[in-house]
Amino acid sequence: MTPPAMTVSILMNSPVVSVTPEMTLDVAYRTCFDRRISCVPVVDASGRPIGVLSDTDLLRVGRLQPASLAGLQIIDLPAEPVGQHMHQGIVTVSEDTRVEYAAQKLVDHTIHRVFVERAGRLTGVFSTEEVLVALREKRIGTPIVEVMTTPVNTVFMHAPLSDAVARLDRAHMSGLAVVDEHDHPVGVFTKTEALKARDKPTNTSVEDVMSYAMLHQNGRTPLFRAAAHAYETSTRRVLVMQDRKLAGILTGLDFARLLAASK
Repeated sequence: MTPPAMTVSILMNSPVVSVTPEMTLDVAYRTCFDRRISCVPVVDASGRPIGVLSDTDLLRVGRLQPASLAGLQIIDLPAEPVGQHMHQGIVTVSEDTRVEYAAQKLVDHTIHRVFVERAGRLTGVFSTEEVLVALREKRIGTPIVEVMTTPVNTVFMHAPLSDAVARLDRAHMSGLAVVDEHDHPVGVFTKTEALKARDKPTNTSVEDVMSYAMLHQNGRTPLFRAAAHAYETSTRRVLVMQDRKLAGILTGLDFARLLAASK
């Protein structure tokens, strides 16, 4: 018997945290930081979604400020309203959308979440976190070495913070694996860490601000198990090890691509 289709309404997070276009960038960032989210919808006075603000937007804006361009500060968020810098429009799905098709939207738009809508109002969020749950439930046993992304973008643990942030900004990457002198992964540095460290001196060592929340998995690990480990440990990157060396990576968008391909 074919199992019933899994829809986003089963897995979505609700209610939706939002900001207004009049809110300043720093207040919006604090809202995201306190809720441990990297993107929020922007809603008007009637609650209608009109755009989104993400860590990517904050990094882009902050890197273009005079203090940042002069090398005096890594990221400088101006005292300007969200409405001036948000990404116009919002990607949505309905509550009865199958999770595989929602995952395809993530891949098509290169985003980490879609918002769930009913009658013009946002009712939930389907993100790469929910993708992990869906993959776990589908029990896809493909070894992750067969579906990982290579090469892995890395940064040396003693590199200056300014270099790591510049790499994220220039290459439009969401994160870097931090490695030691033996090329062994010791942490991750993402846009989240970059924004948290925005007041640090530019020559601060990456190791001093990186996140230790990372997940190593052997290349033979089945996909569903890697997804389950990532979900339970609240990590969005699985570092794939082969012969004790960093061989590849599975990011949130990689997991979304694999879920979409399973439809």
